[in-house]
Amino acid sequence: MTLSRRGFLTAGAAAGGALLLPACGGGAGGGGGDPLRVSWYGGTPVHEGVEGALQAWGQAHPDVPYAVEKAPFDSYWDKLATQTAGNDTPDVLRMSMSYFSEYAGRGALADLGEAVGSTIRTDALDPDVATSGQLEDGLFGIGQSSISHAVFVHSGLLEQVGVGVPTDWTWSTFQDFVRGYAEEAGPGSWGCADLGGAFQTFEVFARQAGTGVFAPGGAGLAVSRETVEEWYAMWAQLRADGAAPPGDVSAESTSFEESLLVRGSAPLLAGFVQQVTFYQPLVPDADVELVPLPSADGSPGDLSGQFLKALDLWCVSARSRRTEDAERLVDFLLNDAAAVQSIGLTLGVPPSASSREVVAATADAAAQRAIDYVDRIEPEVGESPEPWPAGYGELLSTFGRLNEDIAFGRSDPGAAAQQFVDAAGVALGH
Repeated sequence: MTLSRRGFLTAGAAAGGALLLPACGGGAGGGGGDPLRVSWYGGTPVHEGVEGALQAWGQAHPDVPYAVEKAPFDSYWDKLATQTAGNDTPDVLRMSMSYFSEYAGRGALADLGEAVGSTIRTDALDPDVATSGQLEDGLFGIGQSSISHAVFVHSGLLEQVGVGVPTDWTWSTFQDFVRGYAEEAGPGSWGCADLGGAFQTFEVFARQAGTGVFAPGGAGLAVSRETVEEWYAMWAQLRADGAAPPGDVSAESTSFEESLLVRGSAPLLAGFVQQVTFYQPLVPDADVELVPLPSADGSPGDLSGQFLKALDLWCVSARSRRTEDAERLVDFLLNDAAAVQSIGLTLGVPPSASSREVVAATADAAAQRAIDYVDRIEPEVGESPEPWPAGYGELLSTFGRLNEDIAFGRSDPGAAAQQFVDAAGVALGH
């Protein structure tokens, strides 16, 4: 759902998708008054992790009743838009960075600036994560995890063709690598999943070009049409060379289970680091390794285009009548060892070194690789970008759709790049 297109008042078709349940332990039966409402999105692992953290909260704070509202990603935003339009936003809510600026800009989120250092402790958080919710007029969310881009590598597939896990590559050597793999592996195999429509991966490419994607404050695009065209053209050529899959194959590979890496058809794909914990159980016969994205040509090993940031945040409703309790809960979810242990990596890699140590104590091999990866690259990555601007969700979809148009022969890199620039002008209001 894209709020800039549909708005708070027109949403709600799937409003019944979330569940309002009395919580266990410190649930609706304890304490007095209305319960503290806590909402989030995700699948079963996320629900189990957050509910376990809330049970720990209930045991520590039996005087503060709470109720949970949980939903799959799409249903969550439909319901939240309706709630916000009706001034009925939950007290504590999980907020995607894709929509954060829109909700904050409409006055739906409380400014947490005065709570930091008192009710909410952020001193232990990774610095870029602690400030991920900072906008020009306030701090409207606290990052709940440290995420960074990574390439997932099916080590078993590479072993079959006699090559090792790549390191310190550039985009040119990356292209050579995936072409070489595809040629060696033969028909039905490709060197990498098609990342041409991966807008969040493209953001690193744009930073390596010296601009990033957005101008300060979301005032239009910073990236040039030429850089967008260069990206689309690279992936179009890899598809033409048989190093990346054709459009029809990619269209059938949109889930973790159906990904080319899991199916054994490509050894590489990219995403955010914590997703290794989703892929590894689906690849039981080999390790899924983590390496950084390629760097700019001429700068092998330079990670300044990558960054650590919060992909999602804990926020407090500007309409909450339980502001202090809501802030205390945010602090608990970020800093309490029992909460951190329960959530694990379901929301991303924990946002502080101390929290990562808590999770690492019982982490499986994939989770440990994710934690080690964040710790390893943290000193080398660049400064985190500003929160994504209003209209980001729409551009995310547009960027992917235009790559599909190229892959299916409905467009070409130059035309698609111009279409993206034009669409960005509309979505960003410039």
